[in-house]
Formats: sequence, C-alpha cells, structure tokens
Amino acid sequence: MILNRIATALRGRDWTAVAIEFAVVVLGIFVALQAEDWNQERTNLQLEQVYISRLADETRANLSSLKEHEQVFEEKIQFILSLPDLHLDEVIQRDPDAFMYQLDNSAYVALPDLRSETYEELESTGRLALLRGAQLRGAIASNLNDYRSLRPVVSQSIGGYRRLLFETLPGQSYYDFRFGTGYADSATIAASVEAFRSDPRFDAAANAEITYGTDVLYWVRLFIRRTEGVLALLETDE
Repeated sequence: MILNRIATALRGRDWTAVAIEFAVVVLGIFVALQAEDWNQERTNLQLEQVYISRLADETRANLSSLKEHEQVFEEKIQFILSLPDLHLDEVIQRDPDAFMYQLDNSAYVALPDLRSETYEELESTGRLALLRGAQLRGAIASNLNDYRSLRPVVSQSIGGYRRLLFETLPGQSYYDFRFGTGYADSATIAASVEAFRSDPRFDAAANAEITYGTDVLYWVRLFIRRTEGVLALLETDE
C-alpha cells in the first residue's frame, strides 16, 4: 500500500507526498527496531535476575562450606595444642566418640571445592555481559580464580603428623570409629595415643601441623571475607 502510494506520488511529481510517505516508512522501521531492542532488553534483564539468583544461592553455599572448614581447622589446632597435656584415660572414658572424632579431625587436610556452575555456564556461553555490573563480574571471577589457584597448594600438609598418627593408632580402633561397630577397651586407645604423643617425632610433626593449620585458617578466613563481599554485591542486585 505504501509503495503504491509512493509510486503514484512519484508519477505525479508530488514531492511533498513522497516525503511524507518516505518518512512514514522510516518511522515504521525505526519503531519496529526499537520494539525489538526493548524486547531484547527485557529478556536480558529477566535472564540477569535468574543468573544473579543462582549465583547468590551458590555463593551462600560456598560461604557456609568455608565457615564449616573454619571451625574444623580451629578445632584441629586447639586439639593438637592440648594433646600433650590431656588426661587420656579420663577424656576417653568420658566420651570415646568425641575423642576419636577430635583425634581424626586433627589430621584433616582438605579444603572445600567452591561451587561455580553458574559462573562457568555464563563464561562458556558468552553471557557474562548479562551481568551489567563490572564490579560484580570482577569480584566473582577473582574470588573463584584465586581460590582455585590456592586450593591445591594449601590442601597438602607440610609435616608427618597424619602419617605418624596412622602408624600408631591401631587399625581396628580406627575401623571401629569409622563404621560404628563399637570400640576396644578405652585402655587400648589411651595406650596407642600415649605412644603417639611420646614418639620422638611427635613434637616436630605436631608443630608442623599447627603451622599448616594456622596457614589454612588464615586463607579460609580471607576467602570468607571475599565471599561475603561477593554475596553483598549479588544481594544488592537480587
């Protein structure tokens, strides 16, 4: 219809009509393109909120895991510090489960693997730009990448504490602890732990383990603060 009117105006050399019809065509194209941009922008905003919600959930889970490990390493250090002066018979008889848990935990060396499924999806699909905040994108990337680089290094102990403990503790007692099949008498456990802490290698091994645990605790607390910062940015946009 519009093309027919333009053709008629051209044949009649009605330049005013031509200009008006041409303006209508241009305006129609502009409005159509603008509407498409608005729809795309609305879709992007909706997608951004979905991803931010997922990132926030994963970050809360990461924060919870880091705080659990903070407690684990704090208890680990305090137990090793107290071990040389513990009255073993009294402590073991009072609660053998609790004592074996603390003893086992004192050799713990692992760190959690932070969740990053949503960030990896955004990265692999080229959708990181959906997160409009440059500060948010940078904070998430640096937190995850720095942690990934540090984790393999910090997850390895620097001394022989774990090996010495497992060499000294009767395998049957450890099996009973792990699978809840009941313990040998408390005297057996007490004697093995006494042999462990009386071993000439114990002081050096315990010192190395305390130093290692302190180093891990430092990094865990650092990443707790950084993860809390990321979560604060996400909750602002959530």
